[in-house]
Amino acid sequence: MPLITTHIDRAIHDLQEGKPVAIPTETVYGLAAPVNNEKAIRAVFAMKNRPLNHPLIVHVAKNWDLTQWVKDIPEYAQQLIEKFWPGPLTLVFHCKVDQINPLITGGQTTVAVRCPAHPLTQELLMKLGTPLVAPSANPFGKVSPTTAQHVSESFPDQELTILDGGRCTVGIESTILDATHAKNYQILRHGLIDEKTIAEVITTPSLHQENTLRVPGKLESHYQPQKTLYYFSDYEALSNFCRNNPDKIYAIASKQPPGVLEEHFHLLGNKPEQVAFDLYYQLRKADTSDVQTIVIELPPATESWQGIRERILKAGITYSS
Repeated sequence: MPLITTHIDRAIHDLQEGKPVAIPTETVYGLAAPVNNEKAIRAVFAMKNRPLNHPLIVHVAKNWDLTQWVKDIPEYAQQLIEKFWPGPLTLVFHCKVDQINPLITGGQTTVAVRCPAHPLTQELLMKLGTPLVAPSANPFGKVSPTTAQHVSESFPDQELTILDGGRCTVGIESTILDATHAKNYQILRHGLIDEKTIAEVITTPSLHQENTLRVPGKLESHYQPQKTLYYFSDYEALSNFCRNNPDKIYAIASKQPPGVLEEHFHLLGNKPEQVAFDLYYQLRKADTSDVQTIVIELPPATESWQGIRERILKAGITYSS
């Protein structure tokens, strides 16, 4: 049975013993293991049933010297670190391959690094003195957890310490940015920190092309609830589906559709930050309800919504009558 606790010392003890520990971040809860403990890292892969070629993100404390693990940090990347760390931005660098276990990189010569903006995890990292890998604390490909209880529900039969830091304030995973080139960058996974926000900090041009780097969250299907999730490009199509479908339906939309009960409806917010905060929380709530089907209205196809749209498109399927 999982143990939910607020005691950092218990989490540190388990991490030092080579046992994965669930930790809070501002994005989602992570299943953590020290970067220098291969046994613990393998245990994380096994618990999640995660493919071994799927790289992990290294989590560091504020102001740690990255050159212990990273070959070079472009000037623009340093500017982004100063602006957004701690926070939901992951940077991919060329790594010092003798300092980073290839399990972490998926056999690549690059490593993804971020500095989580949660005071409990920052304290944990400082006390531990070692970076942590921390993919989302749920079975691979399923909905990420944003509360300690979500983690417990994901691993009901595991002996797992869960460090309870409350509900995650961001609610979706970090933006991942390729910072392996000195003169340009590329967003590899969209989050709430978008290209417009980045351009307010740096003048470095961004690329929009095929990129062969493997990073988390890039598979065609991901973040999936247990129940079928249909997405719709507009409210009218979603409303017609609800009107003509005999199933019990959980709806996330800009208005309450006909036939959908109040307790099975969540109003889709008009700001990306609010929708990100609620998205996984509502999908998990729908999964534990007595409905058969989940429906969601897609937010606008604009840059600021791209991170949320990407997750919905990977989590669900488009409805075709």
